[in-house]
Parts: sequence; structure tokens; C-alpha cells
Amino acid sequence: MLPLDMQLKSRNLEILPEWQEKIETEWARLQNHTYEPILHARAELIGTAHRQDNFEIQLVITLPGAVLTVNRQGGYVLPLIVEAFDVLDRRLREHSRVKQQQVKVQEEQSYQGFIARLFPEEGYGFIAGPDGGEVYFHKNALRQDIFDKLTEGMPVKFDRELGDKGPQATWVDVGE
Repeated sequence: MLPLDMQLKSRNLEILPEWQEKIETEWARLQNHTYEPILHARAELIGTAHRQDNFEIQLVITLPGAVLTVNRQGGYVLPLIVEAFDVLDRRLREHSRVKQQQVKVQEEQSYQGFIARLFPEEGYGFIAGPDGGEVYFHKNALRQDIFDKLTEGMPVKFDRELGDKGPQATWVDVGE
């Protein structure tokens, strides 16, 4: 899928069909590496005869709330296109990771309960949740390394998800 608004421009040179095809292929590939739509994409190829590197490419993409840009110079157009899009791809992936992490943090919920049962030899226990049901937790879900200090009745704060055998804690904080 190509970006919603895509522009391909040139300055001081004529865009060859294979260059245009490569750029369109790269735009489609980039769209697959982000969960947000690319709203606007612009590529500009520039002939720069006055420099040692004869060509320049400028890439700009607009995402909801962000603009990413790449500028590269080189002696050959096709390798220059590939290099510029690889750099833009890395920036886009990093931007997507940051955005997804922000969404996860905002979606995080917490519940209050208390330790109902412990099985220290096996490294797990159960939390009595606010709805009266029990939520399984493994010692690895603890945000602090204090499993051996837990006692039944201890207050905890946690988040849960549905596991294979019922509700399970995704994380547990003690004493909150």
C-alpha cells in the first residue's frame, strides 16, 4: 500500500522509470513497517553537478504527529535510493517502537488485592482480586525480587490478562 499522498520530484535531472519504480516499491515497503498510516511522502532527486557527489535524494514522510526526513548524496542514483530508504526505514521502525510503547504504558491498568495463597517451592501464588476471584502469578511477574519475603494477606497492586488456565498477573507490585 502506497502512502495516501505521494510526491516524486526532480531537480536538474530527468527521473528514469527504474528509479521511479524503485522509489514506489520502497514507499510500499515502508508502509508495512509502521502501524500508523504514512499520510504524506515526498522524494526529491537532485542532480548536483557542482559537487563531487553528482546526486542527492531528499525523503520526507509525515505520520500523525511526526515528520521524518533523510538527505543523502552519492555518485549513483539506485544505490543512493536504497541507502536513503534503509535509513528512513530504521528511523520509522524506531518511531513506531516508541509510539507503541507509549500506547502500552497508557493502556496499563492496575488492580488492588492481596496475596491469597503461596507455593514457595514452585515459585507461584494466587492473588485475591477486587472481584473476589483469584489471579495466578509467577515470581517472575514481581517487579521487585522479593518472592521469598511474601506472606499471605500482603496487599499488592497488579495487572492481569487471561492466560491458558484463567486470569494471570502480568506484573505485581507489593505494598501499594
